[in-house]
Amino acid sequence: MRCLLLILIGFFLIPAYADISPNIEPTSVNKDTQFVPINKSALFYFDYNNEFRSAFDFDNFSQQFRPLNDLHKKPKKEIYSKWAYFKVTREVEESNWILSFGFPRLAKLSVYQKTPYGWLDVINLTEADPFSKRPIQDPQFYIPLKLNSGENTFLIEYQTFANAPANIRLHSQDNFLAESHKSLITNASLAGVIAAILLIVLVNLFFNRNSTNVYYATWTFLFFLIVIDTAGFTFQYFWPDYNRFSGQFSIFLMATVPLFHLLFVRGFLQLKHYHPLLNKVYCTFICVYAALVPIALLIDSVYFNLLLSTLVIPVFIYTCTWSIKQKGPGMRTFTFSLINHLVFLNIFTILGASYGNLIDVFDITSFIKIGYLIEVLLFTIALALQHKSLQSRLLHQLQHQVHALNQTVNTKHKEVNDKEVQLKAKEEKLFTDLSHELRTPLTVMKIQVESLQYNIVDNVQDSYNKLMTKIDELHSFIDQLMLVTDDKDIAALLNKETLNAKVYLNEVFQTCIQEGDPKKSKFSISNFVDDQLRISVDKQTMENAILEVVKNALRFGGDNVEISLTTIQDEQNLVIKIEDSGMPLSYEAHQQLFQPLFREDVSRSAMLGGKGMGLAVCKKIIESHEGKIDSHNSLLGGLCIEISLPIEVTEQHSHYAVN
Repeated sequence: MRCLLLILIGFFLIPAYADISPNIEPTSVNKDTQFVPINKSALFYFDYNNEFRSAFDFDNFSQQFRPLNDLHKKPKKEIYSKWAYFKVTREVEESNWILSFGFPRLAKLSVYQKTPYGWLDVINLTEADPFSKRPIQDPQFYIPLKLNSGENTFLIEYQTFANAPANIRLHSQDNFLAESHKSLITNASLAGVIAAILLIVLVNLFFNRNSTNVYYATWTFLFFLIVIDTAGFTFQYFWPDYNRFSGQFSIFLMATVPLFHLLFVRGFLQLKHYHPLLNKVYCTFICVYAALVPIALLIDSVYFNLLLSTLVIPVFIYTCTWSIKQKGPGMRTFTFSLINHLVFLNIFTILGASYGNLIDVFDITSFIKIGYLIEVLLFTIALALQHKSLQSRLLHQLQHQVHALNQTVNTKHKEVNDKEVQLKAKEEKLFTDLSHELRTPLTVMKIQVESLQYNIVDNVQDSYNKLMTKIDELHSFIDQLMLVTDDKDIAALLNKETLNAKVYLNEVFQTCIQEGDPKKSKFSISNFVDDQLRISVDKQTMENAILEVVKNALRFGGDNVEISLTTIQDEQNLVIKIEDSGMPLSYEAHQQLFQPLFREDVSRSAMLGGKGMGLAVCKKIIESHEGKIDSHNSLLGGLCIEISLPIEVTEQHSHYAVN
């Protein structure tokens, strides 16, 4: 009776157990099978709520397993476990097969094989395990599977970076070796190409140091790190004992690359100058990306970074439509590179596979590497075209500057030659004038000496006196000539005093008036100077200079000459104007007025006297006081001499007095 009861219980339990297992057709492997795409034949369950703990909970979730295309996928911030259930029928003698996932590492992997006694734990790996714990020491993630003859049932739990879809495949030994070698050579070659491009970029940065090239060099370097990271080289060779750090490193790369990409795009397009509104949008995204880098490392997820990369898609679309219309060098190539970034990375990789789960892109690492490679090549070409255009413009500017410099040199050479000619002419004129000035007194002296020699003079003493007078005139003339032609600065010989400008000038003007004949000259004085203004001058020397100008006006102003003495001040100078009503001078005369021995033809009359040294001496005195002297025709009809002297002290509140 008991045996019958046990048979009945077993009869009901066996169908119940069979109903619990998902209905799935096994995949056969034979001698011609190289690899089996597990994604097409397996059933999947995505454990969004972290409820499926181990294979021993399979009975509770078995009916929720579905084909991959029938699953309702949704984005999630935390990394969740994905479960794959599949069957393989071995129809070949070879029992050793290899399982791959298309990633260099997984955050978690557990493989279970079904036996008559339950689930057999084949392998368990977590992010805390070092590289040495891998059963196959390869940069990519491979797991060996032992297939029994007949049907084999497997249950796999795995976690991927950013919850991206895994390309689960079962390889034969020969296919595994071929795929491993192919992956190693491809990734090493790709890393070499990127390293060569990076070297070119760094050389360009050395010769063209600007922020855009810095951002591009940094972005290219990060891409190079992404290539060697997705190839598995970083975990295998750099930090094989720190799998978790390897995951953090991947997070850092994925969170940082978009930041420098936006900085480079903004700099290349010069949005600050050509599109200020779009520039502000880019600056906003750059700030948000920068803020998300530490957040991604803290929460151990790039979920928000991928979400932001989805939001930036409309900005990239608008940027492409705007940049393609620009006429700058390399702009079209740059636009194509941005379109490539938009399609491969933002749409396929981020929106499609990682964050959005809208497209089952299983070779996601290949998409990333291919997308970045095409982009960096196009970006480099765009930069080369831009730099070539800049170099052409710089070469044109350089040629223009060389031409301008050549013209300047020729002009300066001509000026030097002209000055040499003028100097030579001036020297010849000086000697001509000097001989003229010396000939007359020497002739007079010769006559006086001959008269004394032959005793034909009425008054010997008077002749001696005239002779001595001429000798004194010659001494005075030579002294003045030495003064105005010597290059030595006479400022050190002056005895400067700080004087009240108004009082001092009034005294000088009174002395000037005494030089004139009231019957033949008329003076007017206007002293518009602050009562507190002070100047530093050599009292006697400056008086002699002003007096010489007035004597010159009296000498050449003609009968009934009018002389105006005016003093004004500005912020920095005290200006003394001495004007007369005589004859105006020509332009050429004004240019030579302060030269030694200069006199116009009308002034060469012996009756007027003078040797053309007075104004030259005045100029020397004024310049020794750090002042200036100039001339122009006066409104009175004659000459106006203008003397400018630097002000010693200027009161803040000036008031003017008129005398």
